[in-house]
Amino acid sequence: MKDNDASSTAFTVAQGLLFAAQTSKYGDLVNDNVISVSRQILLGSEQGRHRLKQLESWWFCKLAKLRERLLLPGISLHYVLRKRHIEQLTLNALSDGISQVVVLGAGFDSLCWRLQHDYPKVNFIEIDHPATQKQKVKALEQGATQGKNMHFLAVDFGRQKLQTALTEFEAFDPKQSTLFICEGVLMYLNEKDVDTIFDSIRALTGCGTQFIFSTLEPKESPRNTVPKILYRHLEKLGEPVLWDIDSHLMQDYLQTHQCELHSVAGGQELVAQQIQGKLQQKMYQGEYFVHCTFRD
Repeated sequence: MKDNDASSTAFTVAQGLLFAAQTSKYGDLVNDNVISVSRQILLGSEQGRHRLKQLESWWFCKLAKLRERLLLPGISLHYVLRKRHIEQLTLNALSDGISQVVVLGAGFDSLCWRLQHDYPKVNFIEIDHPATQKQKVKALEQGATQGKNMHFLAVDFGRQKLQTALTEFEAFDPKQSTLFICEGVLMYLNEKDVDTIFDSIRALTGCGTQFIFSTLEPKESPRNTVPKILYRHLEKLGEPVLWDIDSHLMQDYLQTHQCELHSVAGGQELVAQQIQGKLQQKMYQGEYFVHCTFRD
């Protein structure tokens, strides 16, 4: 990603959610509020408006379905399922007493923006690259009013450290019971930087902090069906995959950071959780989601 450009992945995921809502057999899994906020965010930039216009084209949708089927089957539905999975884990955490939610690399995700009014006593903080966040905030300003509990912090992790940025951010409260979310980000960091994220979270809010994140199965794993051409495409976009780890080794990895594993959910688990009956399309495998808690 170039310094002055919003993340291409952020645009792709937002468009993918709307594409699934519009064309998938399972489109009703995308609720109207997600559609509304996602559209609003895309309307705020030239590239976003171009992505919305593409969705109005019958030929684009037909070709997009073909491209998806050939390259990464079910990826738009995967976007839907992973967003719903994270939202449910977040709601569970809020029910258990979490009073602060911090999203790392939020992209064009709508979760905090949608929850801020339903949970006025919860502190929501989104952290992202300045270029991506600038476009998002500008677009959201045209819609619903931002609550006093909704905060945006622009951080370039290539130049700034998470621990320093949050410690210096007035809206962040280290004494609050906190949930960190890092969706679709850690695979783009090297292992040292991933370890630093874990160390920073522990230093910031300590024992009891919950963490939801995703990563990838290794390229050679039978549980990863991502084609090599997509890895090369991400490299050309400036967003190469740098970190992956076998899901069977995740518990051991978390133990090195004194974290307790609660759940691991790959593509098959997401489908089983949210789709009744037999899945009526192919789904790629590779990305999986982890929920854990920092312990003493």
